[in-house]
Amino acid sequence: MEKIKKLLLLSSIFIIIYSIFEFVMIPRINGRGLSSIDIIILTIGLVLSLYFIYLSLSKNTDLSKHRVFIFIVSLIFFLLNIVSGVIGFIAFSKINKKPKRELPKLEVINTYKPYVYIIVFGLCMFIMFFLSNYFTNNIEVYLSYIFMFTLNIFIFRKELKRDFKYFKEYFREYSIEVFKTYLKALVIIIVLSLSIKLYTGIQNPTNQESIIETLRIKVIATSILAIIYAPIVEEILFRGYFRKIINNKTAFIIISGIMFGAAHVVDDFKSIEELLYILLYSSLGCVLASLYYKTNNIFTNIYLHFIQNSISILAILILAFFPGIA
Repeated sequence: MEKIKKLLLLSSIFIIIYSIFEFVMIPRINGRGLSSIDIIILTIGLVLSLYFIYLSLSKNTDLSKHRVFIFIVSLIFFLLNIVSGVIGFIAFSKINKKPKRELPKLEVINTYKPYVYIIVFGLCMFIMFFLSNYFTNNIEVYLSYIFMFTLNIFIFRKELKRDFKYFKEYFREYSIEVFKTYLKALVIIIVLSLSIKLYTGIQNPTNQESIIETLRIKVIATSILAIIYAPIVEEILFRGYFRKIINNKTAFIIISGIMFGAAHVVDDFKSIEELLYILLYSSLGCVLASLYYKTNNIFTNIYLHFIQNSISILAILILAFFPGIA
């Protein structure tokens, strides 16, 4: 418990440092004071940091009774300061009376011959990157999403049924693995994203700008596609099928990652420099592929993909409706 309390204290210290920096330095940098929204958010962060400090310094507090609140505070901290949130989640993952179990060893299920998965993958790519150019209204677009979702669920039905059973039973163990992987992915995203932006001057790839623009117009539909549809369909397509087609670990991770990265950039880019974002998405794809190779449970990938897309959508919505925060 002492180690967990140290993590909570460290998380609160980072929030305090971050808040002080925002209060003192940002007005000097921007030449203007903080907006009322900024002040409210930072104040909430400081108040919640006192809660973590209380838990970390209290000698007789049973942290297991505070798990829900620690998770909520960690989530808020994550939105304010990524480092503080990650530390909070690590502390949260360690608060459990049950001993940690080894992940179950799941085998690859080959319901169909490899060529079936190749055909289904090719069909979905054809619909997304070629046939979609001829859609004339939203109904056709949504019908294509429904078709691909239904098709992939059907093809992958046995794996989904088995994987969900184990994911539910070993949720804590899988969650720890997911958050560890997410931390790695986060570091890669930050480093590569900043490097590409500094080198090219391009803030976001065209496909991401399209999502941002569409989200402002169709909030609910775009959010559902990003948070529910994409994690399920993309993980089945780029991880589930490739795992059945490619047996070699290294080849699976690299090819799955590159295909995932290319699919997010090549269909809609405006300059050669923008193709560097393939490196960013491919690196993320490789991390996801390594997670799937380790667990052979597609729901670990869906869970991680869901977390990443949910945070991205939430950040976009906050900036869209509260531009003063930026």
